[in-house]
Amino acid sequence: MRVVVESEVRPPGQALVEEEAILGHVARKEIPPTLRIWRNDRCVVIGRSQSPEAEANIDLCQSLEVPVLQRCSGGGAVYHHPGNLNFSLFLPLERRWMDVRRSQALFGGRLAAVLRQRLGLPAAHREGGVYVGGHKVSGSAQLRRRAFLHHGTLVLWEDALDMRDLLLAMRPGYVPGPVPSRPAPVAALSSLAGRKLELEEGVDLVLEAYGDPAARPTDRTTGVRSFVQSPHGPAPY
Repeated sequence: MRVVVESEVRPPGQALVEEEAILGHVARKEIPPTLRIWRNDRCVVIGRSQSPEAEANIDLCQSLEVPVLQRCSGGGAVYHHPGNLNFSLFLPLERRWMDVRRSQALFGGRLAAVLRQRLGLPAAHREGGVYVGGHKVSGSAQLRRRAFLHHGTLVLWEDALDMRDLLLAMRPGYVPGPVPSRPAPVAALSSLAGRKLELEEGVDLVLEAYGDPAARPTDRTTGVRSFVQSPHGPAPY
């Protein structure tokens, strides 16, 4: 598996467009299956079947210069910020990935297991997310378009802006469109662990869940690092 770690914060629109480009390359077998780990600048990201007006506080987002963007996958609205680590798995489209619930349970379960083992948190997967107690620390969505994309978030630390002010689903009187967001209390791993998790440790958690911990770039502080897993990593997907 090819692993790409983008340690610097990306322009939100560009980062989302690149998701579709990588998926196309994997579908055409121009690149191997890929794990991408990346961060966005502040933005609200809605699912492909949602409307910005139904999901985001447009006036507040505009005043705070927080763009509202639409991703290629389904699901609900989320808030991205530099303390949120994004991960994307691009895999060949196979029969085993066609069952949404089973594939969500597999990938969510892997991340929950790592959080239990590495941080001692009582993490568990349910309904496409990873929860610690009643707090959501990771959400995910999927796309099947000649290849398979499973991407998600992992909240390392809080942002200065309160997502409850930006996401209408987290406010009273929410009137969803055809695809509603499912609001849940969100907590950062740093708060739950009682110490700040640095970016490096967050990357390690994702690599342990979805990649090969033995295959690491020597420096994650400058731009994009791309490398290929050793053939003796975790069991293949």
